[in-house]
Amino acid sequence: MNKEIVEQIKKFLSENEMFSGQPASEAQISDAEKKLGVEFDKEYKEFISLFGGSYVGVPIYGFNNCEMLSDETVVELTMGFREAYKEDDRWPVLEHSYVVSMTGSGDPVIINDKGNIVVYLHDNNEEEILANSLQELIEQNLPD
Repeated sequence: MNKEIVEQIKKFLSENEMFSGQPASEAQISDAEKKLGVEFDKEYKEFISLFGGSYVGVPIYGFNNCEMLSDETVVELTMGFREAYKEDDRWPVLEHSYVVSMTGSGDPVIINDKGNIVVYLHDNNEEEILANSLQELIEQNLPD
């Protein structure tokens, strides 16, 4: 993420402390990547290393989530959706991606292997690219 958006996030979270999580450790990140069989996107690693699981106009789950998010980690969210979708072989891309957020309707939002932010609309079995990167998603949603 560029320095400008990092500073905007810091400012927003300093003014809204209940939206701020605790930074993730390198060990947590490495362990999660192994468990999920993925390599986290560079911007996602940076975000959770600086801010943990935080709300920045959109919930971004990691570890050590803020009080406004549930306690579920990125690993627990991803494994839960993988298990739920395995039965009917729904959304196979999830096996190589990880869930970083959810919509208000409970639709999973992932980062795929290209770094795109994608939502799976489970009611109509469709996916939609929300942003080309985590930074872009945050820029679209971070309150002024």
